Amino acid sequence: MDQIGYIKQEILAQKNFRDSRAIRHRKVLVDLVKQGGWIDERKFGLFVVGNYLKDLKGLFSLAPLGLRMVVSGKFTLSFELSEGTDEVRLLIERVQAETS
Repeated sequence: MDQIGYIKQEILAQKNFRDSRAIRHRKVLVDLVKQGGWIDERKFGLFVVGNYLKDLKGLFSLAPLGLRMVVSGKFTLSFELSEGTDEVRLLIERVQAETS
């Protein structure tokens, strides 16, 4: 298990993580939780599926879901940080330091 964790961290540390959706998914998830204490779904879709706004086909594929979210009132215009953001960030940084 330790070796698997080490390999995952090595992969996530690579500069070309944007080339793989699976790797981008994991990295974006950790980065967003680290920033706000939980996942901002708006950014998550844009960064993972839309490849940081570089994949137009991916971005257009999000349109039906985005529209349904707007119509149902589930698409918020603001994002509130979690009350425990600082603690979550500290935990993630400690885990990242241990696996580096």
